[in-house]
Amino acid sequence: MDVTLNAMKSIEKRDEEEREGGRPLGPMHPKKIFFMTQEVMVNIMIVYIVVVLAVGLGKTLWDARQLMHLMDGEGFTQVVAEVLSFLVMIELFRGFVEFFSTQRIRLHSMMDPAILFVVREVMITLYREEQRGTPWQTLMGFAFLLLSLGVIRSLAVHFTPDRRQEQVE
Repeated sequence: MDVTLNAMKSIEKRDEEEREGGRPLGPMHPKKIFFMTQEVMVNIMIVYIVVVLAVGLGKTLWDARQLMHLMDGEGFTQVVAEVLSFLVMIELFRGFVEFFSTQRIRLHSMMDPAILFVVREVMITLYREEQRGTPWQTLMGFAFLLLSLGVIRSLAVHFTPDRRQEQVE
């Protein structure tokens, strides 16, 4: 009889804790586990991105310091290339962080690093071939690529799903 009374009390206590939400390790829905895990992984990735950017900045500054004594044409071109590469990395990681926070890929935020990368290549090509002159075919190719990326980015901004929903309502 005493055992039955204790079992009844423990069942009543457990039921009362469930009603009050006092069960800290109760069964969790798999979606909740997934989203909690995803949030932890995103936070780890953001910390990783910050570390990579810091290391990249240190490398860029170190390379620039090493190349300062070579400030002729080639040394200056390498410094400019390193700085522009770092700017491309910042834009790319900014796109990743935006993806992590919005949970979707936005085309216009991915076009920014692509445009910046093409501009970087144009500048490096112009600096490297300053003496000989850049062939017009190369310049036209870069111009066409930049125009195409710009049009795609503009269309992506203009036709975002959020804007279409606002126009319908």
